[in-house]
Amino acid sequence: MLEFLQGADGSRKRLAAALGVALAAALLLSSCGTKAPLEGREAEALVERVLEEERVPGAAVAIWYQGKPVLQRGFGVTNVDYPHPVDENTLFKLASTTKAFTTAALGLLVEEGRLDWNDRVVDHLPQFRLADPWITREFRIVDLLTHRSGLGPGAGDLMLWPQPNHFTRADVLAGLQYLPLTLQFRADYAYDNLLYIVAGELIAEISGMSYEDFVQTRLLDAMGLQNCYAGPVPAAARANLADPHRLEAGGLVVDTPNLAGDEPIVLAAAGGMHCSAADMITWLRTLLAGGTTPSGKTLFSAETRDRLWKPVTLMPMSAERAERDGGSFYAYALGWRVQDMHGVRVIHHTGSLSGMYAWAAVVPDKDLAMVVLMNRSAGAARQALIYSLLKPYLGAPDRDWLSYFQALYGGGKAAVPEPDLLPPPDGLVAVSDAALSGRYRDPWFGDIVIEKNNGQLRWRSEKSPRLVGTLTAAGTGVWALEWDDRSLNADAWLVADRNASGTLILTMQAKSRGVDFSYDFPDLRFERVPTGDQSDL
Repeated sequence: MLEFLQGADGSRKRLAAALGVALAAALLLSSCGTKAPLEGREAEALVERVLEEERVPGAAVAIWYQGKPVLQRGFGVTNVDYPHPVDENTLFKLASTTKAFTTAALGLLVEEGRLDWNDRVVDHLPQFRLADPWITREFRIVDLLTHRSGLGPGAGDLMLWPQPNHFTRADVLAGLQYLPLTLQFRADYAYDNLLYIVAGELIAEISGMSYEDFVQTRLLDAMGLQNCYAGPVPAAARANLADPHRLEAGGLVVDTPNLAGDEPIVLAAAGGMHCSAADMITWLRTLLAGGTTPSGKTLFSAETRDRLWKPVTLMPMSAERAERDGGSFYAYALGWRVQDMHGVRVIHHTGSLSGMYAWAAVVPDKDLAMVVLMNRSAGAARQALIYSLLKPYLGAPDRDWLSYFQALYGGGKAAVPEPDLLPPPDGLVAVSDAALSGRYRDPWFGDIVIEKNNGQLRWRSEKSPRLVGTLTAAGTGVWALEWDDRSLNADAWLVADRNASGTLILTMQAKSRGVDFSYDFPDLRFERVPTGDQSDL
């Protein structure tokens, strides 16, 4: 953290400004009064209100405070079509709260002397490559975990979703070198998933076990967790599995089926685990106890735990967030975010996948652990639960956080908003629909095919089968791409150009504001494949 502050011009001034904003906000709100932590039925009533107003089908919430459970139960149902009650043992996708297990697994290998946090990645994975040779050579294990690689936000995520797709972890490793480094190495924060997949492959290389087997045996089984899986969920456990949902104009619908199949998934180390709220609390209690499980078994040392929580990369913190959180510091550690809230250190992480939201947090100074798992992507609901349940333990001013986040994000009972469309980009070359047909190749995303079908110009990906859609001319050399799967909410503009040799090049841009950054269209550059070279990449 100090190296970053000393090396980034203006960081001290920005930090001081944030401190001033936070102090002013704290003084302004000090007269609002505080609220005691919610207990028992009062906490349950809050959760029920949030889920009802935000139309979340099911959730599991757990709170552990000073050696005692405050709340540990399920709410709602796992699936609106086939209702099954959620309980504390229901399996939810952990999404990016998985990352903390990946860093803890690396910590075990560090303790065993099999690697060091500052080892060069290429010394263990010679096939690792980024676009810049010097950065490749100097890239350390800690750089895999701290979102300061120089890659843009969500770079390469189209190799991970929409699921299911045909990409492999080998594809991820091979594709990294083609992704542009648009930010400053070890200076700029940009959330990344691909490098956590590299971290998972590093664990496999060093341990001689798959990522899933290592985490399952060395962490989950060692903690005695009965409802937590690093890899595929066994068939016998799928009866109590929450399915993802989305809200449409007609109401809640089940999103893509919960992909808890029999085969490992590419994004396992970045966000692929399933776990219950009860087992997540055991995991967080183990961390609070410095690596010792509730049963008294030591998994790793307190020094390793502290290394996981040590801030590394400063994260942006707006004046609005400083006021809301009553703090001035926000940083990324190793699979965890660390910040001060009302003078108290809070260590936490969210998890977000289509139809599934998660949050896990520990407050060491309060001996407090919290988990929220939900089966709908509902930002206002998750944030309302986080702030309503956590803030009273920090002595924060009282506020109706559900109303606050409904105003900020829009409430769940509101109609599904229409996308905020962006104007079509300027065309670069004139290309007819007929001339556009053919096969194109991006070096990391692979092949796409554009062809006429029943009078429509169709776009389809070879490796990502849900990315299929219709192209409609929107200008000279510009087409609107509308996906058949309307749940993606990620329509795009397609723009044609030609390189110096005259070969047709296609690039893409999001068609509306609010498209998730994981649809990293700007990193795609498709080149027309010559007719005599139509084999797959």
